[in-house]
Amino acid sequence: MTDESPAARIDTSVSHSARVWNYWLGGKDNYPVDRQASDRVAEMYPDIVQLARAARGFLTRAVRFLAAEAGIGQFLDIGTGLPTASNTHQVAQAIAPRSRVVYVDNDPLVLAHARALLTSSPEGACDYIDADLRDPGEILAGASRTLDLTAPVAKPPVILRSPGQIAGFFDGLELLEPGVVSTPRWRPDAVDIGGEPRDVDQFCAVGRKP
Repeated sequence: MTDESPAARIDTSVSHSARVWNYWLGGKDNYPVDRQASDRVAEMYPDIVQLARAARGFLTRAVRFLAAEAGIGQFLDIGTGLPTASNTHQVAQAIAPRSRVVYVDNDPLVLAHARALLTSSPEGACDYIDADLRDPGEILAGASRTLDLTAPVAKPPVILRSPGQIAGFFDGLELLEPGVVSTPRWRPDAVDIGGEPRDVDQFCAVGRKP
């Protein structure tokens, strides 16, 4: 008899992109092979850690605003990756404990960790859907078990687009300050995900050509 549990299928001899990202964010769900791969990537592209943490910082601030100021109590997080610090449900439910959150990913490794670590507040709800971004019908069908799709649902933005492309989505609407800006400049915190003081100008210079 073999063990077919998700944990049994985790290969710790080969690096995995979700665990590599987890390491860049300061998470603990990674192995030496992942850290070695992470460090090699960082040698070739030194800004990758700052970019990863800037993206997670923006997610945190966006969810915080939606839960605290916009009155949104439902969140659909597609492409969640491995749980780390400041996950969507943790941020939302710390402000509004009744918040309901659905995570979506199609990675078996993410599934194994998510079901163990993504626990909800007693007042709210937290679910995980094993589905692909390219199948929105399956995602919506699964999300409807937890979310009321007739009410507002927040989907944190994670797709790279130009400022002009992003601004086009808001034609006819009043943009919140500071408008369409790079993620580090959108209501920045004093410190980054790693706990270090944040230099917004340095973050915004990441990836620029001299």
